[in-house]
Amino acid sequence: METVKDICDLIRTRFDAMDNAREGALAASRKITRYSGDSIKAIHRGEWEQAEKLISETSGLNGFLHDSLKEFPEVYYSGYVEDAQAEFAEVSILYAVLRGKDLPTPESLRVENAAYLKGMGDTVGELRRHILDLIRKGRPEDGEKYLDIMDEFYVEMMSFDYPEAIMHGLRKKVDVARSLIERTRGDLTNALEIKRLHESMGRFEENFKR
Repeated sequence: METVKDICDLIRTRFDAMDNAREGALAASRKITRYSGDSIKAIHRGEWEQAEKLISETSGLNGFLHDSLKEFPEVYYSGYVEDAQAEFAEVSILYAVLRGKDLPTPESLRVENAAYLKGMGDTVGELRRHILDLIRKGRPEDGEKYLDIMDEFYVEMMSFDYPEAIMHGLRKKVDVARSLIERTRGDLTNALEIKRLHESMGRFEENFKR
């Protein structure tokens, strides 16, 4: 018969292993968040090679999280892992959209479904930033397709009507996305009207000179 000490020693061994896994997961999660942010900056600057390198490194860290916590679901589902996965999903989706590639799936990224959807919600904000950059460059017409993608993301996210215990904060992302889309549509509409007006005035001046 096992003594109390034997039982507690077994528990202690398990807790030691869990604590080590937790420390490694925390460090990896922080790096995923940092690398994802750096990747997004590189994407907006058009530094595609740097972005691809960072995304690849982030993917490796996410794989480490997934594998190292396989035996410790208590840590894997504690919250911060999902937050890191959402950051990774966001940059992966943004990269695919702006490069005209097929969207990655939760399975291909090895992230949880709720994390993937939250990453999609955050991508809406980054697409707004991209559209504003296009407006500043005098190319508002190029932003229309990205506004359509923002709308598509929003409509699909809205269709998930499940309890908070399953969605983990997605409803808030949906509300923010709706607000960002409305503002972006207004900004884009104004920019397109101004550009058309300038083009019309330019044609009028040209005809007048003739």
